Order: sequence, then structure tokens, then C-alpha cells
Amino acid sequence: MKQKIKRVLSALALYIDDMLLIAAGACFTLSAYESAGRAAALAAAGACLAVYALLIARSRRGGAGR
Repeated sequence: MKQKIKRVLSALALYIDDMLLIAAGACFTLSAYESAGRAAALAAAGACLAVYALLIARSRRGGAGR
């Protein structure tokens, strides 16, 4: 039973981390839009997506960064 609770909590923590990262990307994109316009917002969104993709790729390799 303890193992199952630990697994659920671990999955929940990962989900919350992902949601925080997505929310941060949305904040950066909105900030770029309000300060510099649509082109800056698109650039910020692209950068956030690239960073998120790199983080996912790294986590799939076990976080070794190879």
C-alpha cells in the first residue's frame, strides 16, 4: 500500500511540475506580447516549447544529459 501511495504522489508531483512549467511559458509569452508585440510573443512561445522539449528528452534518458 505504501508503494502505491508513493507512486501516486510521485506522479502527482511530476504533473504539478509540468503544469508549473507550462504556466511559466504562458507568463513569458504574455509578457513578451504586452511589452514588444506579437513577434516577440511568438519567439518567446517557441523558446519555451524548445526548452520544454529538451527537458522531456532529457528526462526520458534518465536525466543523464548525454
